[in-house]
Amino acid sequence: MRIQIILIILFSLVLQLQANNLKAQKLNLKTKNSALTDVLLEIKRQSGYDLLYNPKLVNQHGLPVTIEAKKMPLDDALTQIFNQQPGLTFTVDQNTLIIKPKRTNTIIVEKNEKQQVISGRIADEAGTPVSAVSIKVKNESRGTTSDIDGKFTIEAPLGSTLLLSSIGFHAMEIVANNPQLNITLKKLNEELDEIIVVGYGTQKKSSVTGALSVLNMSDKQNQPHTNVSQALHGVSGLWVNQAGGKPGQDVGTIKVRGVGTLNNSNPLVLVDGIEYNMNDVNSEFIETVTVLKDASAAIYGSRAANGVILVTTKQGLKGKTKINYNFSQGFQKATALPDVEWDAIKYMELKNTALKNEGKTAIDYSDALIEDYKRGMQYDPLAYPSVNWFNEVLTTGLLQQHNLSFTGGSNAVVYNLAAGYSNHDGILIDANNAKRYSINMNVTADLSSKFKIGGSFIGNYRRYTEPAQGSDATNYYFNRLMRALPIYGTYLPDGRYANLAVPTPSRSGTENLIQYLKEGNDVHTPQRLLAKVFAEYELPFKIKYSLNFALDKLDGYSHKFEPILVAYNPQTWTPGYAQPNASAESYNENLIHPTIYQSLNWAKTIDNKHNISTMLGQSYERYNKRTMTARTEGYFDNTLEDLNAGSLNPTVSGGSSEDVLASYFGRLGYDYQERYFLEATFRYDGSSRFAPEKRWGFFPAMSVGWRLDREFFFKSLADKVNLLKFRGSIGEMGNQQTVSLYGYMNTVVLNQDYNFNNTISSGTAVTSQGNPNITWERTTSYNVGADFEIYNGKLGGSLDVYKRRTTDILRTVGLAAQVGALAGPIMNVGVVDNTGYELTLYHRNKIGAIDYSLNGNIGYVKNKVVDLNRETIINGRRIIKEGFPIDAYYLLEADGIYQNTEEIQNSVTISGAVKSGYIRYVDHNNDQVIDGEDRVIIGSSIPRYTYSFGFDINYKNIGLNTFFQGVYGINIYPTANLAFPFNNGASVTKEWETESWTPENKDARLPILTTATGATENFQNSTFWLQDASYLRLKNIQLNYRLSNDWLSRLSISNLTLFANANNLFTFSKFKMFDPEKNISNDNLYEYPSLKTYSFGLNLTF
Repeated sequence: MRIQIILIILFSLVLQLQANNLKAQKLNLKTKNSALTDVLLEIKRQSGYDLLYNPKLVNQHGLPVTIEAKKMPLDDALTQIFNQQPGLTFTVDQNTLIIKPKRTNTIIVEKNEKQQVISGRIADEAGTPVSAVSIKVKNESRGTTSDIDGKFTIEAPLGSTLLLSSIGFHAMEIVANNPQLNITLKKLNEELDEIIVVGYGTQKKSSVTGALSVLNMSDKQNQPHTNVSQALHGVSGLWVNQAGGKPGQDVGTIKVRGVGTLNNSNPLVLVDGIEYNMNDVNSEFIETVTVLKDASAAIYGSRAANGVILVTTKQGLKGKTKINYNFSQGFQKATALPDVEWDAIKYMELKNTALKNEGKTAIDYSDALIEDYKRGMQYDPLAYPSVNWFNEVLTTGLLQQHNLSFTGGSNAVVYNLAAGYSNHDGILIDANNAKRYSINMNVTADLSSKFKIGGSFIGNYRRYTEPAQGSDATNYYFNRLMRALPIYGTYLPDGRYANLAVPTPSRSGTENLIQYLKEGNDVHTPQRLLAKVFAEYELPFKIKYSLNFALDKLDGYSHKFEPILVAYNPQTWTPGYAQPNASAESYNENLIHPTIYQSLNWAKTIDNKHNISTMLGQSYERYNKRTMTARTEGYFDNTLEDLNAGSLNPTVSGGSSEDVLASYFGRLGYDYQERYFLEATFRYDGSSRFAPEKRWGFFPAMSVGWRLDREFFFKSLADKVNLLKFRGSIGEMGNQQTVSLYGYMNTVVLNQDYNFNNTISSGTAVTSQGNPNITWERTTSYNVGADFEIYNGKLGGSLDVYKRRTTDILRTVGLAAQVGALAGPIMNVGVVDNTGYELTLYHRNKIGAIDYSLNGNIGYVKNKVVDLNRETIINGRRIIKEGFPIDAYYLLEADGIYQNTEEIQNSVTISGAVKSGYIRYVDHNNDQVIDGEDRVIIGSSIPRYTYSFGFDINYKNIGLNTFFQGVYGINIYPTANLAFPFNNGASVTKEWETESWTPENKDARLPILTTATGATENFQNSTFWLQDASYLRLKNIQLNYRLSNDWLSRLSISNLTLFANANNLFTFSKFKMFDPEKNISNDNLYEYPSLKTYSFGLNLTF
């Protein structure tokens, strides 16, 4: 008896030790829809346990496993796994995990509880099927799981309660009142565990210590973007300025946290780790866009000073192949156009009034001519035109887009294949089309548990057309359009092109703007591809080696034919040649950019507390570029357009260049229980842009973080505060894009002839002095920030405060006049500061059947030139001076309008011709003269604030989304053409009819009506004409309808969403003449207008 008791005690102790061992074993598993055998082998690898099972049994009854376990006890993990296996269970015998069939108890069913086969489909809130969901009948042992399509069947009486549970979703109960069920599971808040892309790797969002902005392109789904830059409006820390909607060339400029240099201030963009133009990637192919705004960018070294944008394309997913098709059709109009006086009689009368106000006796259009023109308009409008040229040459633009994708895979291989097509007809009636064909393919294969290979291919072919006239064809055309006069004819009765009906000073009268669009052509056909292959292998000691090779290849070709242009006077039919000779020009550009980079990664967890990760890498990039231009003239007529049809003045030019960058980089990361974080990175770059002695640069960075919510003293708030993290970073980055490829060498030009003893001799000359001591511009970034999220993600946000100082700014230094025409050398001489903050807030909630979310962000930046080697750079209306922003305005200060002669006599005037209705200026230096010495520094070309906000609301299958975006504290100075009345031979806007000064309208906003050249006193560079370009825009509003689950099941599809949206719908701004989102840097308003788009479409998934 005593022996039996001892044996029982020993057996109990063994069981207790075994249970404790199961609790002590910790697993890290993250898998979705993986085979049960693969998961068991991974458990064996991590735990050291042996496996004992019948392969036939497991293959027959094993279902796919989905689990996410981080440091989870082994017994808890096994319980979760086998809850998904209705036909299998497990036991543990010492160090052996035994898999065996699950016994089923016989359930005695009352006669009145008739069994029914209940079937259904389970999906998430986006309509995506959810597999491996555990479905059980409440108070019974029977159960099942959903298959890869989210479908299940189970026997239970009608009216039974089903219990549903799945990793990553809220558990739920549902009453089975119907034999066919469609169930939607709601996801848990997984945002804190979201994996985001960082430099050469990924991190959990909750562990990031840098200042990052992440855009999930799914948030921009179904919006009519023709390129990725358009989707980046409103991203925290970015200023995106899209100056126009020109088809094929409607790309926005992007600045990260202000402008830090006098040179190239564009951020570095990488697509899947390779430097590449993100606008050559169809936005439908992109998963996320991550912006590195602080020292987190330093791992990219000499190219990171202006920030780094990481674009990640969509990858394959395990599971049954999913087919997605989306389509949209859009209609476009200009957001704003100047209100031009298109009435011919009013135009002529206003022009005469302006000349009379200048004191001129000779006017352009006599009273008799005007009366004759009025009569002619009644009986022959072609000979006496009164043309609204906007109506003649502008139309409704069309934008159509189609995208098709296939994604899926097995446990070993995943793939994603996608293709897209877009056709964009702009708002011009002709010579204004862009087509794009795009493709994206990627495949990843796990050849073993240690060896993975993969490859990807991005291809993009575009064909876009422009008007043929001018060097910058489309913008040249809009410049001409803004000079159009209503007295220009359109056609003669026989269909020939007409021109100016009445002789007008300063206008040649030979052009016809319809002809400019219809005749000739300018066709561009760039094609670009990015091919990449990679391999990863796990070496001993868990070290992972990765090797990547990519090839970026661009082939660009364009051909322009400028034809002979002749138009006729609409009254006399006399010909006039706007272009008497035809010419053709072809341009070819080729770029080959191979990249190879490799890295070693190692990560280890010690005592379940200390997490260490390291990465060391090396890369090599080479850019080879060739260009060639050929031009010829002397065409007999407009029939043949090829180069060889021309017979006069053939010219050929071209060039080639090579640029190499070699780099070493690394990262060390450490965290203690995901509570305290430390990360350090470095990069050592060698660039061929600098002299050998200055070729290499070192760029270090460090960041720290503290998860306060993980502290033991914070546990009382754990149910309310999901995240409270403080972080800080400091790092140094470079900018090599500011210097030409050979800026350290002298420029020698051939054919520099000179006079020697009265004889012209040929020779060469140094025209630009090189500087072998130039090196990178360097930016030091300081950032402190905080992230928070409370009430299970209902409210959250972040705050960042930063300073970026750029030193060693490169600029050309002037030489003494005695040197002659020799340009000075480039030197590292400038310092610029950008200081600011960024605040982001969001709120999301569900009230009954209504889901909603609110979000917004605001960014502030103050730009200041700190040091310019005691120089001041003045460029027309702009100035760069120490203590002020880059490219501030330098203008005379206007002080209202003179009302009478007495005011003029008691003031310092700019000239003796000043009269009532003219602008008064301030004599700032009190020298009794108004001149350039009285100018003041005012305004900014860089917005002080950028902001955005919006909301989403969903009720059952209907969703509404709005997005507002704006800038504040930015100025623009309109010049040329319609900016001033009758300027450069143009017409006049209607505001000059009603808002200009007259003796009867002394409170007018504008000075007296004159021509821009006849009263230059009014049109000096002054604050009177400086405009506030701040704006708030309803960037997008979208209405969605998603087909119900019941209909989806009937149609055997996964998702069908119908949508309609409006883009750039409303703009609120003080600047009314044009859209305020223009090219601020050169005040150029006469480019292609910004566009508003109304579109509809569908998104279909099988």
